[in-house]
Amino acid sequence: MFLYLLPIILAILVGYLTQRTGLCMVRGVHEMLDKRPAFLLTILCCGFWYWLISPFSPEALLKLSFDRYAVSFHFMLGGFLFGLGAAINKGCSISTISKLSRGHYHMLMTVLGWIIGWTLLTAANLTLSYNNLPAATAPSLFHLAVLIAIGFSLFYFVSQDRRLTLVGLVFFGITASILTFLLPEWSPSQLLKDISATILHQQQSQWPSLQRFLIIAGLVFGMAAGASHRVKISEFQIKPRQLITHLSAGIIMGIGASLALGGNDSQLLLALPAISPAGAISVLFIILGITSGMMLRKRLSRTSN
Repeated sequence: MFLYLLPIILAILVGYLTQRTGLCMVRGVHEMLDKRPAFLLTILCCGFWYWLISPFSPEALLKLSFDRYAVSFHFMLGGFLFGLGAAINKGCSISTISKLSRGHYHMLMTVLGWIIGWTLLTAANLTLSYNNLPAATAPSLFHLAVLIAIGFSLFYFVSQDRRLTLVGLVFFGITASILTFLLPEWSPSQLLKDISATILHQQQSQWPSLQRFLIIAGLVFGMAAGASHRVKISEFQIKPRQLITHLSAGIIMGIGASLALGGNDSQLLLALPAISPAGAISVLFIILGITSGMMLRKRLSRTSN
């Protein structure tokens, strides 16, 4: 029973840390463009804590081996589309749920759009081939030491009042990595992926387990508990243009995630620590997509004014 409940407890903590730190790749890219890269770099390093909390064993390698792929155009396009959609949505996959837990109920349209986008691409019956790679050798202690040194050196480039946020991101990475070791498919994008596949192919055997739904419920509970302010239902206003925008953004994110075999949460917490070339290129193009989306939003804002 304890091993069954442990991932749910960890998900609550992950949700709380997500909310308190304001974890979001869109925010990270925004700060990077503002010449404050520490927030984004700390996020990019989150998944590598996996190799500090898990033993360097065949089991640890096997759990991430299914997320190693060679670089291909699908990952580039998918990453770019996901980043573009996230910029329009003003939030990546995890921050979408984080905002939803604070009462931003229009984010439900993003989730719906994600499922539609993923299902649309799968239903198109396109011939997409992905080159699986064998499990990588675990990083050496030297590589990990360099990574940690780089991570902690970031603290010297940020103001003292921002260091607490970076510490929170580090603890997020450690907690999420423990959760990944216990249940690699725990992430929100993995859940939506399996739900979409089940709906499309009518294969009930692929339907996620109750534990995975409880983990997402724990994640949302933790985010709600960590929120300093929540929008009351009575204060929420339905704006058709806003709903259409987030639905469209979700569809773009869903198509991108389908092409790249996962959203930014899967890429950061599974593909990158698996030392996947495709994961690295996907993250790079997610950042490029977010940057392009921000520029597009600014241009449209100037045009409308």
